[in-house]
Amino acid sequence: MSENEFENGHDEEHEGHEHEVEEALEEALELDTQTQIFLEMRRQNVDLLKIAAEVAGYTGAHAPLKPGDLKSAMKSIWDVYSELYVWIDPEESDDEEDDEEDDL
Repeated sequence: MSENEFENGHDEEHEGHEHEVEEALEEALELDTQTQIFLEMRRQNVDLLKIAAEVAGYTGAHAPLKPGDLKSAMKSIWDVYSELYVWIDPEESDDEEDDEEDDL
């Protein structure tokens, strides 16, 4: 093997390694972006749930709930949350309606 052939082989290996590193970095960046989007969506859902609890009247100086009232309170909060969510992401609610129609 001549010196020139050795250098060409070494250059090809180096370029292949650089390409692998670039691909790995792109994949890591994509995963980080997806993770950030997921976490932001969860944070927004928690914020929306807090607002729903306030609108339903279950925050602030509200007296502690009795054990029998919990189910009713959760349903009230969920109803408000669902309405607010439809306003925020109408596309999501359309998908859910399609799924419900398919179930019938």
